[in-house]
Amino acid sequence: MRRTLALLGYHSISHESSTAETHNEIYKHLSVSAGMFEKQMRWLQRHDYVFLRFSDLLEIREGKRTMPPRPVLVYFDDGYKDNYLNAYPVLKRLGIPATIFVVTDCLDKKKILWESGVNPKEANIFLSWEELREMRDVFDIGTHTVTHRKLTSLGPEEVREEFIQSRAYIEKQTGARVIAVSYPKSRFTQEIQKIAAECGFEFVLSHGRGFRHSADLRYLEKIPVGPGDTMRLFTVKLSLYYPLYSLIRWISHL
Repeated sequence: MRRTLALLGYHSISHESSTAETHNEIYKHLSVSAGMFEKQMRWLQRHDYVFLRFSDLLEIREGKRTMPPRPVLVYFDDGYKDNYLNAYPVLKRLGIPATIFVVTDCLDKKKILWESGVNPKEANIFLSWEELREMRDVFDIGTHTVTHRKLTSLGPEEVREEFIQSRAYIEKQTGARVIAVSYPKSRFTQEIQKIAAECGFEFVLSHGRGFRHSADLRYLEKIPVGPGDTMRLFTVKLSLYYPLYSLIRWISHL
């Protein structure tokens, strides 16, 4: 039985009949439909996956418990309002825990994170702090930094400030203990890894092959789930063939 951890990463969960047209226009390349998201979660349940939190991973890493069969961790980057509107009800109804990594400078504000040609004054697409606090019965909270800037373009002290300030603000606003950071755009260096450890983060997330054994649970790699993923591709991403699939895709883009 496979005991390697799979980390499934989402951004936006859009509703097929959503009136949030501005959001759908900006983030359609990141949005999984609510119907497909629920289908994926139900598939995981039917196939006996065990849903974990970062607090569970910490206990496993410290030897207080063992990694269960078919472990999976579901998480969301950025902190979009549709995570509250569309993902949160599904997860709550199914009894599935998840983690959300928020950009603190975006919450309660009308901002965009990617080039889109849409006036950010028209975009009300991020969570409010009140919504985030309500979601705590299902979601653990991690940081995606203050500004979502690419960390490799910043100096060491700027990186440190992104980590420390975002964590402090999340903890002040929600009362949650923040033990994990997800790197914006998944860009990092060994120095950034060192700074994250010095700042006290137990876990860091970046892109990669998406699996980790229980002995290797500090630097974690994501399996991104996107709008083009059929159920067949979703199941491939959860199989041990995924590293080969990722390599082939990488080579094809050279």
